[in-house]
Amino acid sequence: MKSIIMTILILCYPLYAELTVKRIDAMVEQIQGKRQSKVKVDFEKVVSPFASFVQEDVNATPILKPVRQEAKFSLDAIVNDKALINNHWVRVGDVLEGYRVESIAEDHVVLKKANRSVEVFLPKPKKILQFQITEG
Repeated sequence: MKSIIMTILILCYPLYAELTVKRIDAMVEQIQGKRQSKVKVDFEKVVSPFASFVQEDVNATPILKPVRQEAKFSLDAIVNDKALINNHWVRVGDVLEGYRVESIAEDHVVLKKANRSVEVFLPKPKKILQFQITEG
């Protein structure tokens, strides 16, 4: 068994012989610098990064929406210092439906209007499957 493993290792060594310390250092130096994205994304124009695109029928009659008495907020995403609320990208200080964005945290946004404060949280993630490996 040992001889088979040693034979395989000896035969595989020439495949990886090209990776010398100098070559690895050169590869690390290539990726260490600040990388520029080839795609420039304007977050103000992105409706939702999680929504699928559906083509609307332009000839359909519009459906009248009922008048809202209280603003409802849906927090869909938080990216760096921006939050996607009701399909609008906002930052701290922006105003959305009369509410001023006070703060943006990892999982929620605080909105304030006069003396009323509203905290809008990201939806809870769906149940995550966890696996456990047991020996025996």
